[in-house]
Amino acid sequence: MALHDRTYWRDDAGSPAGGGLTLGLPRPGRMVKCLLLANLAVFVAQLVCRYAAKLDLSRYLGATAGAWWQAWRYLTFQFLHSPNTLWHIALNMLGLYMLGTPLEQRWGGWAFLRFYLICGAVGGLAYVLAGVVLLPRWAWAQPIIGASGGVYAIVLACAVLFPHFRLILFIFPVPIRLAALLIFGAMVLGVLSSLGSGQTGPEFWSDVAHLGGAVAGGAWVWLLPRLRGQLAASRERMRRGAWQRNMDRRAAAQAEVDRVLAKVHEQGLASLDEKEKRILRDASQRQREEERTLYRS
Repeated sequence: MALHDRTYWRDDAGSPAGGGLTLGLPRPGRMVKCLLLANLAVFVAQLVCRYAAKLDLSRYLGATAGAWWQAWRYLTFQFLHSPNTLWHIALNMLGLYMLGTPLEQRWGGWAFLRFYLICGAVGGLAYVLAGVVLLPRWAWAQPIIGASGGVYAIVLACAVLFPHFRLILFIFPVPIRLAALLIFGAMVLGVLSSLGSGQTGPEFWSDVAHLGGAVAGGAWVWLLPRLRGQLAASRERMRRGAWQRNMDRRAAAQAEVDRVLAKVHEQGLASLDEKEKRILRDASQRQREEERTLYRS
């Protein structure tokens, strides 16, 4: 699952964005560094296992429809890459480095890590669900590997949060939102075309995972904040409504007290029935409680 567009990001001035610069390149945060090192370490382990022990780690750590219930695979597959080529890991790590850096600077390391891993896991889950639905059972063992689901989520997040960024799409600088639209539009068309023709080759399956991660990333940075805003507004309306209802009850109780006091003034205390006497006792008790509360504060 390589980064098909072979992109990196620049700001409107044409220089790399994302904070402090070293030799004209963005300085990655601690979490991006850790992710880069972890991916490289796992890649070296893959090479050693493959050529020294004849062991394919993707069989045990890749996401597959045949092992959909093994939850750890939705995490571990993101750190595996094809040992047959350097392009797979190189382009994914380039995307993580260039576009993950400004996100970590904006959110902080742990928040960025949650975003990256959860969106990548959603990409793996999309692949597994598509495999369960579309693949014959004998093909369920084919694993998917790579960080592209998380990387495409990062691209979508940057398109939403940093619209001034520019990507080099092939050889042309393109606003990141236009680049994201072109990239993901092409993937959607590819998936639909494959489904329509019945030819679901390797490109189809990687695109499914890419789109799963991208959709998760877009929902994370665009949809969830709006839902949280609506939920907070709803809670505020409920709180204000409860406050208003409480004030209405207090106003109604005070009106009853005023009516009883007016009756006492006009007709005397002996004219009160038991209900009216209880109204005065309750009002007197509430006043004493409010005075004690005020005194304690």
